[in-house]
Amino acid sequence: MNPIAGLGGPAGQKGSDAADIRAIADKAGYALTSPDRARRAVAQLAALLDRNGRGLRLLTGPGLLGEDAAEGLCPTTVLGPAAPASSSADTRALASRLAEAGVDLILFAGGDGTARDILDSVGGAVPVLGIPAGVKIYSAVFALTPMAAGSSAAAWLSGTGRATARRDVVDIDEDLLRAGLASPTLHGTLNVPVDPSRLQARKAATPASDANSVAALARAFVRGMAPDRSYVLGPGGTTSAIGRELGLATTRLGVDVVRNGALLAADVDAQALEIALDGKEATVVLTPLGGQGFVVGRGNQQITAKLLARLPLQIVATDGKLASLAGRPLWVDSGDDDVDAKLSGYAKVFTGAGTHTVYPVHRVFEETQGTTITKEY
Repeated sequence: MNPIAGLGGPAGQKGSDAADIRAIADKAGYALTSPDRARRAVAQLAALLDRNGRGLRLLTGPGLLGEDAAEGLCPTTVLGPAAPASSSADTRALASRLAEAGVDLILFAGGDGTARDILDSVGGAVPVLGIPAGVKIYSAVFALTPMAAGSSAAAWLSGTGRATARRDVVDIDEDLLRAGLASPTLHGTLNVPVDPSRLQARKAATPASDANSVAALARAFVRGMAPDRSYVLGPGGTTSAIGRELGLATTRLGVDVVRNGALLAADVDAQALEIALDGKEATVVLTPLGGQGFVVGRGNQQITAKLLARLPLQIVATDGKLASLAGRPLWVDSGDDDVDAKLSGYAKVFTGAGTHTVYPVHRVFEETQGTTITKEY
């Protein structure tokens, strides 16, 4: 487990690779989220294996490197005492030790940077599966949610064929990302259990041919914006086009607040967003992540579950972006089951002037320990 994965999301850092990210988060009062997401995945894994009459021998790192997320499961630690602060070197060392120990599967909690560390240390020697706990999570080696990761791992370990497939590890330079220059790079592939219903796709760029449609959508959306209402523009090229249409210097990969044609707050963190919206009527405007379909929970953690519980959500996307999903639904992963349930169902996606497409939004799996139910809408 990378304990600081995801810490930079609510802090508006667009990642958690900064050397001082723990200090930034502590100062603002943001808590670690990776341990809870890892704990949910491991508990689901153990419960399903127990239900299937299969035992689990769990090897992990000390403390926040994994042991704390496996409380009550009697894990065996394979490294020395945990250091006060973990690093990518700890991740690589732990993955190497697990591979040397002959584990069947490495289950890791983190984001794209953690996936790169796993790639560098074990390559394709051991099957791996990611528990999504980072900020961006562009790679295709992750399950859709922590509970889906636990279910997928349990199904694969209980199976006989144990088929795996090579899936892409991509990452982006966070310094360039903060500057608004997003360009994911392919770093290699990892062997991942085959489970199409529970794995996320790799992030895909919006094709240049869609530029005119995006611009037209932005013009139409701006014409329909209500006076004296705040709009929270999430990350993405489509929402950025809305900012350009307003003549505002919004942040392509951050979260901004606009009202009456003015920029109220730019590139906010979760706390600044709450302050900017205090007592105001507001709408959250989000666009799906290209190729993956995630609307909530990937790169926009500044927009918290608490905020989504009380504000309406307007999804915007071109017909081309929706068509690129090839029939897959839109996904929500806010970290709060009740909020995800509220957002699930069918959403009216704004696609252009006077047009909406009714599209399914899924919260992936309604799962409890020992039970997996695929929810269809």
